[in-house]
Amino acid sequence: MKEIKEIIDMGRRLDELAYETYTLFSKRDDFDRPLVSFWMDMAEWKKSHLKHWKKISKTFVYKNLFNRNTADLKSIIKQLKNIQAEHIEFMRRLRKKRIAQDEAITQTILNEFCLVTDIYLEIFYCYDELVKEQTSSCVEECESNLVKMANVLKPYLRLNPLYAVLLRSIVDLKHKYDLLLTNFGAIKKKKAV
Repeated sequence: MKEIKEIIDMGRRLDELAYETYTLFSKRDDFDRPLVSFWMDMAEWKKSHLKHWKKISKTFVYKNLFNRNTADLKSIIKQLKNIQAEHIEFMRRLRKKRIAQDEAITQTILNEFCLVTDIYLEIFYCYDELVKEQTSSCVEECESNLVKMANVLKPYLRLNPLYAVLLRSIVDLKHKYDLLLTNFGAIKKKKAV
């Protein structure tokens, strides 16, 4: 399906943008040191995650576990294009150092939120099935990084509703991953062996 290929390509591009974003955040001397260190770690994770995207684009076979039709996939592509356009605009401002630390924190949540949507969860899950030699799954890495992000950003978000969105996305990711394991449990069976 050409739509899935486009969605995979967009996921890779969004992670490339996130990698560049976190790298630029980590070089800001006007941001708090703990956040700079966190963004260095996030940049490293994105860098390693980009290797997964390369493999996914070469080997992925779409199984349509969530029963999407072509119209659903086209709608996802449209949403991803909007996210990408907003991120590119943000990057333009960031390169000119016209963003504050609060904006950087908000952008961090937005960067990761789009990659925990159902379509990417399904892609990562199927990729995990395909790559048997991995010590941890791509989905579990995403979940672990979201939890780390929630812990690091909590003191900076206070009453920001995005913190609730971040926490909710962690719960949703865990729930949907458990659903995939229960209904399509090849990974679960592999781990039990």
